Amino acid sequence: MKKLTAEKCSQLLDSLNSNGMSILEGYYCEALEIALPILEQHEKQEQQERGEWIEWKGGGQPVNGDVLVETKWSDGSVSRGEASDWRWDHRSLLSNLNLIAYRIIPERATNQNGEQ
Repeated sequence: MKKLTAEKCSQLLDSLNSNGMSILEGYYCEALEIALPILEQHEKQEQQERGEWIEWKGGGQPVNGDVLVETKWSDGSVSRGEASDWRWDHRSLLSNLNLIAYRIIPERATNQNGEQ
């Protein structure tokens, strides 16, 4: 059996909502609506753990402020710093420079003396 992804779940919901539904399909639709945000969160967490780029369309800061992240900007530049260093909400005061993607930089393990 194939794994249900957020994208496939969304496609199934669109398909069900565009057609008339039987009672059984209505229950199926309700289950998919419950599953979609859970699948999206799970996939985002997997991307973060793998250090993959995560598309960002604005909103509240998605990680704790002290988390080290690499960010891509709408002008093509890439930056690195703590999450609290950046403006995440897409209301840039300087032109239309917005954060469009990010990835978490994993912490390096340190020994007992604090050395990497």
